Amino acid sequence: MATTRPAILIVEDEPGIADTLQYALSTDGFEPHWVTSGEAALAHMSQHTEPALVIMDLGLPDIHGFELYKTLR
Repeated sequence: MATTRPAILIVEDEPGIADTLQYALSTDGFEPHWVTSGEAALAHMSQHTEPALVIMDLGLPDIHGFELYKTLR
């Protein structure tokens, strides 16, 4: 019986930070999905099932993280 790994959405514009998070989460049994902007996060959320957790940068290139949080809620 296959188990589904919990999805984690990473919203981060710095590749080095995102790579580290993806590696750590994958190693711990999660399924990380990385996007680089608020718009990409909104698109991802509209096309996929809701993740178990969203990790986001506050200083995104297109929208402040707090505004994105309010929209995603």
